[in-house]
Amino acid sequence: MRMALGIDIGGTHTKIGVVNEAGQIQAFRRIPTDARGTDPQPYLGSLIDAAQQVIQETNGAIMGVGLSTHGHLDDQRRGPILCENTPALQGVDIRGLLEATFRLPVVVNNDLTAHALAEYVYGSGRGTRRFMVMAVGTGLGVGVIVNGEPLRYIEGTPGDSGRVILEPDGPPDVLGVRGTAEGLCGVRGIERLARENYGYDVPAYEVIRAAREESSLPAQQTMAQVGSYLGHALALLSPIFLPNKIALTGGTTEAGPVLLDACRKRFQAMVGDYHRRLAEAAPEYYSEIDIVIGEMRGETGVVGAVVELFKHL
Repeated sequence: MRMALGIDIGGTHTKIGVVNEAGQIQAFRRIPTDARGTDPQPYLGSLIDAAQQVIQETNGAIMGVGLSTHGHLDDQRRGPILCENTPALQGVDIRGLLEATFRLPVVVNNDLTAHALAEYVYGSGRGTRRFMVMAVGTGLGVGVIVNGEPLRYIEGTPGDSGRVILEPDGPPDVLGVRGTAEGLCGVRGIERLARENYGYDVPAYEVIRAAREESSLPAQQTMAQVGSYLGHALALLSPIFLPNKIALTGGTTEAGPVLLDACRKRFQAMVGDYHRRLAEAAPEYYSEIDIVIGEMRGETGVVGAVVELFKHL
């Protein structure tokens, strides 16, 4: 079975693994993404060292390298041109570095596109004509797959969906835009809502855990509100991308049914009839939209980074 090296550069950690064609990770490492300064070389050196160690841990030869990275990409998909959490990597030809180091084919994708590819090929999106993934964690964003191919027409992405405005007078997000989906549903938004519902500060991961375990009414209230915001955001995005299915992914989805139920309820109230009418009029193209929690768990970005290698080489 063929294997490839997958690298997922996040704002906090970089995950590196050898992945086989069945989407299984054979060896894995995690290193800090220490790229907040101006010199990329220390981080890139650590990245290459860790990647070589992971390859050595497997007995088989790899057939290519796939890179998933946060931020917007240049037109040739060689590296990020906009990545506020890792400014040292802005403008760096990471693809060129990987090609020169490993002498193998290299593909680069935005992290949201990589997550969508993994969920489409190995998870809940299999066989879906138009498939949308909304990843919700520290931030929020969307990847879209149409007939098996990702939309990446705006610097490697289908746009900055996290900036969709839900409450014009809401709190500002990290980029200063008020009332956005990211600002209301990301970690900062969860912790703001939790402060209102608990009466004191509670970390987002604790709120998510308590909501999943149904051990705290304030936690359930908080995550139900987040779910309602997510349903609102999806209702605004769905007429643009017209997905047949939507998967929610990321750490926030660990809140479970309270989040998903509220999301579905808000979505149906806003645009359910619209999508039903489309499905009735042209069922070969449109359908009522099923919103699910993604099947992929763990290192989705590492797996999604290599999907194109297996498909096209």
